[in-house]
Amino acid sequence: MVTSINVITNRVTEIYVHVSDYEKAIEWYSDVLGININSHGGLDMDGARILLIESDKKNPMTHAVFSLFSPDITAAHELLKSKGARVDEIYYCPYEKTTSFHLTDSEGYLILIKDC
Repeated sequence: MVTSINVITNRVTEIYVHVSDYEKAIEWYSDVLGININSHGGLDMDGARILLIESDKKNPMTHAVFSLFSPDITAAHELLKSKGARVDEIYYCPYEKTTSFHLTDSEGYLILIKDC
């Protein structure tokens, strides 16, 4: 018997982000976050890939589309601010016992940077 447990694994492989200005988005992710761009225009992450898809879809999101880990939230916040990135204030979530902040990319998407 085939079940979802043995045909789908607990691992994200790709995240799709629609962008209206592909070149600007590639430059932003490369320059601000330092993510290498592969030959297919994907942003290779540790264990997953972010694919920037050029389209005319508008960003309807009011929450983070994905999160990235940082072992030092304060240093990450300061570095991103020094690069001119739009970042929210650092906040602590007592429920999760995590520290994090939101970063806004070149298309207006929110990215959550957190310490876990």
